[in-house]
Amino acid sequence: MKYHDVIIRWSKIATLLFIAMVLVGDIFGIPITQYICYVWAEVFDPAKFAALAVVYYLGTAGTYVILFSLLKLLFNMGKDVVFERTNTKLMNIIAYTFVAVAVDCIVGGFIWSGSFILAILALFLALVVQSVRVVFDKAITMKEELDLTI
Repeated sequence: MKYHDVIIRWSKIATLLFIAMVLVGDIFGIPITQYICYVWAEVFDPAKFAALAVVYYLGTAGTYVILFSLLKLLFNMGKDVVFERTNTKLMNIIAYTFVAVAVDCIVGGFIWSGSFILAILALFLALVVQSVRVVFDKAITMKEELDLTI
């Protein structure tokens, strides 16, 4: 078994575990949001709690998009489909979803300031994913040019 096959397998397992954690977070979303709102943010306004709950669930919806796109990307890599346009499209989906989650967290930041940190983290991850996507695009272009010369 090749080294990269082991890494891809463990990455798939980790991604599935993250999906399970987000699912548990969705099941217990209201108590989690209450805790964040009342204990961390020290906000006791029902309207702000409801807004934070909406922000929370929109964020987890974006997380599902990111994780399932990542899982699809890992399955492609497991099949040795690496430098293909489908993977760069998946990376675009992941990056744009990170930006959407960042915007969601910025909205939540007006209720709980900790959300601003999550927004910065999401924007950083979007930048990393877009940088890797650009490298993949360059590699795909080089591969296509080599295929034309043969």
